[in-house]
Amino acid sequence: MDLTLVVVVIFGLIFIGAVTVLGLSLNEFVKKEEDINTLFKGKHRLIAISVLSGAVSVLMLFLPLMVLSNSVLHSLLIGLGSFLFALMLLTFIAAFVLHYYKFNVLQREWIKESKIVTIISGVLSIVFLFVLLEGLTLAEIIKFPLPRGIPFGDSPVIAFYAIFILTGALLVLAITDHEFYKKYGRHGILENVFYVAFPAGIIGARIWYVIGEWNNPESGFAENPLTIFAIRDGGLAIMGGALFGIIAGVWFFVKRRKAYDIGFAADIIIPTILVAQAIGRWGNFFNQEVYGGVITDISKWWFLPEFIKRQMFILGEYRQPFFLIESALNLTGYFVIRYGVGEGLKKYRKPFDMAFMYIVWYGLVRFIMEPLRNPMFRMGAGGKWSEYNALIFFVVGVALIVLNHIFDFHKLLTRKKGTAKVVSNEPSESVEKNEE
Repeated sequence: MDLTLVVVVIFGLIFIGAVTVLGLSLNEFVKKEEDINTLFKGKHRLIAISVLSGAVSVLMLFLPLMVLSNSVLHSLLIGLGSFLFALMLLTFIAAFVLHYYKFNVLQREWIKESKIVTIISGVLSIVFLFVLLEGLTLAEIIKFPLPRGIPFGDSPVIAFYAIFILTGALLVLAITDHEFYKKYGRHGILENVFYVAFPAGIIGARIWYVIGEWNNPESGFAENPLTIFAIRDGGLAIMGGALFGIIAGVWFFVKRRKAYDIGFAADIIIPTILVAQAIGRWGNFFNQEVYGGVITDISKWWFLPEFIKRQMFILGEYRQPFFLIESALNLTGYFVIRYGVGEGLKKYRKPFDMAFMYIVWYGLVRFIMEPLRNPMFRMGAGGKWSEYNALIFFVVGVALIVLNHIFDFHKLLTRKKGTAKVVSNEPSESVEKNEE
């Protein structure tokens, strides 16, 4: 048997074993009402050991690729990237599970520490993934253009675009479910909402795309309406997906989750959609779509990783990676709304402000980005469909925020008048009693 195959099999089994032990250890620790001081004692030491052994096994899996590289720098990038990526990823998983299920309601004194470890390890895992991909790219191990799905080839059964969309949606569920857990003390409140909102979003995204492209001869919808159902060929509009998903989710929540605050739900869930949209844009990266104009001097884009540059080499020229810009803007929008507005302006914001701010932010981003895209990816016969809709999103979002504050101010005035009326009536009632 080939030595390389033996190495892959052995360390692949070690990695599977390490992940299994990690999962079992985390499950045992979460279920038991133990103090944090026992975490690295006895059986719980397995958490640290399984994380480290898993990282080492991943390093050994990439060892044959390091040997194939003719450059010490490339081998170093592959080695450090693979080891540190696996180490940070497994640390993130362990910290996330413990924070998600253990150090929040059960042991509040460890909320801050577990949250910091989760965030840092999550960010570093992404950084070292980029380091690994950079090494593989420079060593000419990764071939471009990248495959669009699994299995690799021209006709994948599972598209990476679908994987990224689903991953983003599940991450939104995890984030928002955790916020509900902190407020209401239990998980699972939003699961059924997700089962309704996610498919509604996919259907809405398709409907939105079909409407926008109906009169476009290249789409073929008008000539052959059956192509509407050929969703595997692509064609989803995120605006429609967000709109339909929100409507379906809000409807279900109001009908079936009456015991919970709809204002809190809207302000937590709706802005988090930006996270899913940020992740979903990476599906466009694999499909080599949603890009801008030609880059005449690639040296000015020196800050981009090499594997992104090479994937953006389309039709013989480098293209502006608009998928990456929009992904970053969406992620920035989430943090601005969730923490800038949600925490920084807590004294001034009203219920539903954060939800409406999502409409403002996303509408503004799309309105700015749409005219800069390659004309091939502008919806509608004149290429203005998404641009007009983005402007409508922005205007409606601003109007809703203004009306929300006006309505709240009106309620406050009404409440004050009612209180004043009650107070003014009290003396007269007492006088009447005294006269009697």
